[in-house]
Amino acid sequence: MRGPWRAALALALHIGFFLAPIALVLGLLAIAALTFRYDQGGGAKAALAAVAVGAICAIGLRAVLRNRVRPRGVQLARTEQPQLWRMAESIAADADAPVPDEIRITSEPNATILEDTALLGLRTRTRYLELGLPLLAALNASELRAVVAHELGRLTGRNRLTVTAYRASASVERTVARLTGGPVKWLFTGYARLFTAIAATTGHELELAAGAIAVREAGTRTAVTALRKAIAIEIGWQEYADDYLSMAKSVGHAPDVLLGFRSFMEHPVRKPQLAERVKQTIAEEADGSRTRPPARKRIEAMKRIKVGNKELDDRPAFAMLRNPRKSVPELEDRLMIEGLKRRLAWPELARLAGAAHVAERAALLSSAAAQSGLPVEPTIVGILPAIHRGQGHDLVNPVLNPGLCPERIDEAAVDTLTELLGCAVVDALICARRAHHELDWGGPSTVRLANGQPLDPDRLVRPAVSDPRLIPGLHRALVDLKVPLTHARRPAAEPEPALAGIVSPVQCADGNYDLLVTDRGLVLLPSSASTTKRLLAGTLARFRKAEQAQLAELAATPVGELREQPGAQWVDSRDVASARLDQDRGGWSLSLELYLDEYAVSELDDVGVRGGEDGMSELALRSTADGVEHGDPYRGLGELMGARMNLDEPAYADE
Repeated sequence: MRGPWRAALALALHIGFFLAPIALVLGLLAIAALTFRYDQGGGAKAALAAVAVGAICAIGLRAVLRNRVRPRGVQLARTEQPQLWRMAESIAADADAPVPDEIRITSEPNATILEDTALLGLRTRTRYLELGLPLLAALNASELRAVVAHELGRLTGRNRLTVTAYRASASVERTVARLTGGPVKWLFTGYARLFTAIAATTGHELELAAGAIAVREAGTRTAVTALRKAIAIEIGWQEYADDYLSMAKSVGHAPDVLLGFRSFMEHPVRKPQLAERVKQTIAEEADGSRTRPPARKRIEAMKRIKVGNKELDDRPAFAMLRNPRKSVPELEDRLMIEGLKRRLAWPELARLAGAAHVAERAALLSSAAAQSGLPVEPTIVGILPAIHRGQGHDLVNPVLNPGLCPERIDEAAVDTLTELLGCAVVDALICARRAHHELDWGGPSTVRLANGQPLDPDRLVRPAVSDPRLIPGLHRALVDLKVPLTHARRPAAEPEPALAGIVSPVQCADGNYDLLVTDRGLVLLPSSASTTKRLLAGTLARFRKAEQAQLAELAATPVGELREQPGAQWVDSRDVASARLDQDRGGWSLSLELYLDEYAVSELDDVGVRGGEDGMSELALRSTADGVEHGDPYRGLGELMGARMNLDEPAYADE
């Protein structure tokens, strides 16, 4: 069953979701009224039962219906950006679609229509058109029109039932994702599975219809190009954020985000690489998405639509903004994290970020030398003889990931020592004003010597680190480069653990704890949440919001402060010998084997820790039925434990 019939059935089910509890309560009241004529006591009991059922239904519906959509980004007023608004209004009129109530600019690499609805999608309160700043950087004006036409096109269609069913389906899925544990979530999840299964094809139909509207508004070639570019932007934005925007955070200065991303996307090395990755992504995309068909089918459908040629507006998309030289930096400042200092040009930003990075790695090399126990000075001239003596692996062992596979330790030691020593060499040259980092949109920043020649520290250092017999040759090369061999940084301070996620609560011995997973260990904090509060959090929005706020506050607190709280326990990753994760129908259990000798750095009370074999200690944690997660604790746990983690298949897998 397809088309409007499927949408009609989904909506009938959706309306029945609201009518069923009303009919149940009215039926109970009718029974109470009839019973009261013959038996007043029995009628009173029936009326009380009707009131109780009505109260339970009201509480459940209130929890489900209170979920609201919160807009993101910066709102663009109609008077501030009339050209962008005129474009949206023109497209909406041509497509017979509603005009969005707000247009907002976000930092996301995509565009979307976000609808704040009532009655789980049956009525729309507010429509937000969200345009990502990366789109304004990488698209031209015609391609932006195609993207906006596609988004507004999903608000219309040949059959209004399909539009309503799709909106309701999106609202149901969003509600399920936001509900915490408890009876309301358990019951509503079952309904959501049934409803989304019935409304499964509505998303596909609207996506194809939206693609047709994009073609009519911008032309076939432009619409197809915009779709491919949108995929490239999502891929490129992640790399741009990791490799370039991270520079801003490391040096505390704001960059020109939009202009930088445009340079990144248009670089002659990046552009063909991204085009090839887009082709591969489209070719490998699965067919099983419920909300939209794969990109290749959407492209095929758009190519089959015959429309006249459209005039191409090849201006950058940000030209649609009024006075972009002023408005773009203002938008960037409002979207970026607070606390950044004055704006710097990208070349200067890359220079400062490169210097900060090598200084940090040089300090880590000094820290490794200090912790290794070797009689080694943390200077370059002190490190080289240690490597020559074959002590390189012992030198960097303190900073290696303790979760590495044994087979990878030698390779990791060479890679780590190569990186740290290479950074120390570059740091020495920068401090002597004999080198600097030069921005390269095609890859990592280049180290440029004072004479203009590039320097590859990996190529310079790696042969000697891999074969210590070549250390004398490396020493001569460093002297020729006029590297200050006595250069050294003070040992780096112990880094603050970064939180990956929280599981609240878990059982340890006879108590409940909040488990915080970081990149350096586990924090256990005594939990004050009772089972009653957890159940109420799954039923009443007020308790749910309070619980989420509490977890968010916990996540925002520095890990060092949390470790100082009364009753807090700290399991340092360096003290973990092995970990075992068992899964069954009731949840999971985690057993940790720990080295708790005089060299241990963990901070654990005797509670929950028991002696094991071979002098090892064991700590056991168990999930709870009403536990909730914040962040991504399980991915963090896997990365923290690495090869030390043993995973058991669920006990019921063979049943």
